[in-house]
Parts: sequence; C-alpha cells; structure tokens
Amino acid sequence: MNEPVSAIAVRISLPPGLQRVRDRLDRAAQLGVPPHVTLVYPWLPAAALTRKAREVLSQVARETQPFDVSFVAARRWPGVVYLEPEPMWPFRALMDRLTIQYPEFPPYGGAIAEVIPHLTLVENGDAPLDDIAAAADHGLPFERLVRSMEVLAETSDGRWRTVWRLPFRR
Repeated sequence: MNEPVSAIAVRISLPPGLQRVRDRLDRAAQLGVPPHVTLVYPWLPAAALTRKAREVLSQVARETQPFDVSFVAARRWPGVVYLEPEPMWPFRALMDRLTIQYPEFPPYGGAIAEVIPHLTLVENGDAPLDDIAAAADHGLPFERLVRSMEVLAETSDGRWRTVWRLPFRR
C-alpha cells in the first residue's frame, strides 16, 4: 500500500443539484473528498504535515486576496466531467506561488504540461458522462467568493479529511 498523501485545494460549495450528482457518481466524493479546485496534488505525505508547512501555507494565504469566481461551463476529458471557472488566473497564481514555495511538488506531480484549473464534478469512466455534462450546464453558471484554501489528507483507509483551513487576507 502507498503512503497516504496530502493535497492543497480550494473548496467550492456546489449548488444542491450538482452536489447530488457528484455525491452519487464521483469516485473521489465517495472517499470524502469535497468539491474543490486542486492547487497542488500530490503534496507532502500525510504524516509530514508539520507546523513549518502550515506556517508557509498560512503566509501564502495571508498574502492572497479573497476573489469571486463563476463556474460557467461543464467540460469533458476522458472519464471526467469538470466545471470551468472564470476567471482562472487567481487559481493559476496560487499554483505558481505554491510551486515557488515547494518546487519539488508541482501540480499533478508535473505530469501535466499545462494545468487547467477546474472543479471535477464526476470522475468515473462507467458513468454517462455526456449526459452528465449536458445536465450540469442547466445548473450553471453559479458564483462563489473564495476566501480560503485547505489541506486535505488521505487516511490509512483511503478516505480523505480536511487537516487545515487557511483563510485569505481579510
């Protein structure tokens, strides 16, 4: 078994209809992962979430202004329906700042050349993804004020929990 890892993300509350779809069909949701935009994954091993790491992330959070975001369209990748945020740049700016702090942990382990900020609605190759994407468009757009980022950690049983919530500048 692999060592449990962590992630840095921005939690986004979904409208109730989209949340029901995610709860029912998304594999990560079934493991306790909240709806979110990933900033860094994988990050530190869950056992290595130290006070120093929290201090570094808290400083990044304190230097970040809260921002408004709209989720405007449902898009597809193989096996995935995701929601596209507008604007994307605040998420990219956070990713860039975190990569400067932790160059050994690029987003998605460096496996993706150009990371597109997104909120995964459903990742499940067995689900009717074209139908889900079409239905999701009826719940869009919706807006949220982003005020914090979180560290999520995998537990030894493969479930996920929030370890730290780091508020942005007030």
